[in-house]
Amino acid sequence: MRVESLFNQAKAMAKGLYFHAMEELGFRPEQAFAYAQDELERLMRKDAPGPNAILQTAIYMEGSRHGLKLGDSLYASDMLDILTLTYEQCSPESLVEAGADGEELKAVQADMETVRNLFLSQRSRVKGFFHGK
Repeated sequence: MRVESLFNQAKAMAKGLYFHAMEELGFRPEQAFAYAQDELERLMRKDAPGPNAILQTAIYMEGSRHGLKLGDSLYASDMLDILTLTYEQCSPESLVEAGADGEELKAVQADMETVRNLFLSQRSRVKGFFHGK
């Protein structure tokens, strides 16, 4: 029996949570984002930068597929702070330790770059604190 990688598991969990939130509960993309964050938060650990980055990336990528727009709320600012810190702590080595290697490592890094561009690039110009890897 094949065990799915953390990257594929994270994408599947985020997709399922967004589907449940939007299709079954009638949430808007921003509410679905908060729902997914709350549900997957328990899987994140301070000593696991690679897995945390993979989980956060899956949540934001699925949000982008549903038109997620984070406004200027305190919640959005807090979530972007968490994403920034998560990405700053992540290294290619921590992604490999999380099981992402070869083509999957490239896919994770490409998704992380997409998330940076969609959600952090404007913020870095405004606040000047994000120093992406």
